[in-house]
Amino acid sequence: MVEKGRNEEDICIHTGSVSERSIPEAFWSAMKLVYDSIDRRTQYDRKDARGIYIDPPGKDKRVMIEIIEPFAEPRFPQLSYCEIGKYIAEMLGVKDHLVVPYEELLEKVAKGEEFEAKEWPYCYHDRLTSYPTPGGPLNQLERLIDMLAKDPITRRAVAITGVPEIDLFLKADAPCLREIQLRAPEDSNGRLVLHMMTRWRSRDLYKAWGDNVIVVTNLQARLAARLAEKTGKEVIIGPYSDESGSLHVYGQDRAEKGADKFFEQFPTKKAFVERAWTSEKARDGLIIPQLEDLLKLNEIEQWKFGPKQIKFIVHLIDDFESGKFVP
Repeated sequence: MVEKGRNEEDICIHTGSVSERSIPEAFWSAMKLVYDSIDRRTQYDRKDARGIYIDPPGKDKRVMIEIIEPFAEPRFPQLSYCEIGKYIAEMLGVKDHLVVPYEELLEKVAKGEEFEAKEWPYCYHDRLTSYPTPGGPLNQLERLIDMLAKDPITRRAVAITGVPEIDLFLKADAPCLREIQLRAPEDSNGRLVLHMMTRWRSRDLYKAWGDNVIVVTNLQARLAARLAEKTGKEVIIGPYSDESGSLHVYGQDRAEKGADKFFEQFPTKKAFVERAWTSEKARDGLIIPQLEDLLKLNEIEQWKFGPKQIKFIVHLIDDFESGKFVP
């Protein structure tokens, strides 16, 4: 019930949904959905010395997005604010060694200490493959594949990233990605179809959602290959979906990064999709060159890469050059 005298729009965080065939199509439709929502302030909106907002309010909505064919071409939205090749490597574990060990994390959090630039409280891959438990680190992703190999119709293949005793006390951002669920029903041809669903507490739609989805579906492809190894069956990549407690566009980005002009530049979904990159173009123009950059001396020193990480990057470049994980 809405309190008498108050507008429902002032107090409700509404939920919306998008279902599209490809990643770029879903991006455009999500932008339309979120931009049609009400304005909402965040703790990140800047103020001047008098306490008056400098930035316009952001846009914010709770959103569920389904992508029927996550590897449909063109796959890569041209709007990107990260080095996607390096982001893929990070999601697959190349920077796990930067994460502070669990016991040290507890001490730092208890003392309210800040983290150094190359001293991370978490990264997604570490939480998914070395989750802290009383019995030691747990590789959740490998456990999920084991569960699906034994029983493909299970609904229990769920991995989490949240560690409450750490995350609830972090001064910096807590993990946005909170959960991954895998399901693998069998199709009429006897193939397993690997579905992935992710849940996020908060997403920057304009600057991060597209890159997030590219990276997570790359992981989906690799998990499909791992499941095929385990079962000896053909495994194909099925739909991907994600749920965001807050899918938003920041007010600062509306004013300074062109978000408010998005629909002037791309008035139709078709116009946006036509500017998207194919996997081949992104591989040759972005992913492989950026992975090769990680092997340069300044990057090796910056990220403290040792022989293990260097070998991993070389292997990753080989994967993309061979097209191993592109359906």
